[in-house]
Amino acid sequence: MVAVASACGYLGALDLAKWLYKFIDKNKIPSDVKLGTALVDMFARCGDTKNAMRIFDKMRIKDVSSWTAAIGAMAIEGDGKRALELFDAMIRQGLRPDSVVFVSVLTACSHSGLVEESKMFFQSMSKVYGFAPQIIHYGCMVDMLGRAGLLVEARGLIESMQMKPNDVIWGSLLSASRVHQNIEMAEYAAKQLSALAPDRTSAHVLLSNAYASVERWEDVARERLLLRDKGLQKPIGSSLIEVHGVIHEFTSSDETHPQIAQITEMLQEMDEKLNIAGYAPDTGNVLLDVSYEEKKYILSRHSEKKAVAYGLINTCQGAPIRVVKNLRICPDCHSFMKLLSSVYDREIAIRDNNRFHFFNNGVFESSALCLQIAIPCIESSEFTVPINLSYYLKFSL
Repeated sequence: MVAVASACGYLGALDLAKWLYKFIDKNKIPSDVKLGTALVDMFARCGDTKNAMRIFDKMRIKDVSSWTAAIGAMAIEGDGKRALELFDAMIRQGLRPDSVVFVSVLTACSHSGLVEESKMFFQSMSKVYGFAPQIIHYGCMVDMLGRAGLLVEARGLIESMQMKPNDVIWGSLLSASRVHQNIEMAEYAAKQLSALAPDRTSAHVLLSNAYASVERWEDVARERLLLRDKGLQKPIGSSLIEVHGVIHEFTSSDETHPQIAQITEMLQEMDEKLNIAGYAPDTGNVLLDVSYEEKKYILSRHSEKKAVAYGLINTCQGAPIRVVKNLRICPDCHSFMKLLSSVYDREIAIRDNNRFHFFNNGVFESSALCLQIAIPCIESSEFTVPINLSYYLKFSL
């Protein structure tokens, strides 16, 4: 049951998670600390933090892993204050924190903008609890400083590390530099990242995006040529949606889905209704030197929009729509989903490779996703994948 719960959480399969919990309850399967913790983590990763905390509160015995799962749930909820309260409660219970719980604490601080609190907890690892921060903790700190726009401080922290920074850390600095349009820092981070991982696309893709954000198209072309010369390809964005027990996968360029004609009509309807409601395509998110109309079309075919269109077609009015994406959602899709949730009166949840994004009645709630949670990019020639336990398990191992 622990493995099945982990698999459900890994893909954010909330319906299956609820079914599993009912199955355990109906069959009176004993829930020990390990299973209880797995259920807390499962619901948290599915974005259902209320059920996660309800199970946590019912647990009679809790170990450090249980508290870590609960703190992680609050990180996902975006409630850094509550996460820190749980950490304090764990300490009062006489439990000694380990390195794993600090990952959840630092992540909660990072995504809640608690800069000073992050620094305090990071320093307490060695000064109070007697163990040196590991590379993943440095990664959390670089992520936090990058989000806060403290890029120089983030670089200084990297250069002060006792161990060699890995590609994740340099990638985090590069990504933050792109967001804050610090091209000089982006070039520096990309150089370090390329030296560590010359066969990966991330350095070229992120630097290319940084150049595109300031319309340096010649530099964009150079990075894309370098990718081609190395025989590397940019990762393809894909979005998954579960409808009636079947998982459907969409990419922006794939037009072979059995219901593609209906999906295309729905995409057009969505655009028309949202345009009336005030939506204006953010073409700055199309990192190509093409015409305005071409940029609008490219935006309209993003994989998460296709997945949501499919959900609108095939679910009942008012039913929530949940999508899992392997890459980050772009700002245009973010604005689009926020308005769409109001126009169509639907609750929409999108889990990208960074966090959950909840949209309800035109209101957005962002919640952090722990750094160690990886969203799988499933490449399959199948249009649909029937839900079965072996399917989920193969992605949880």
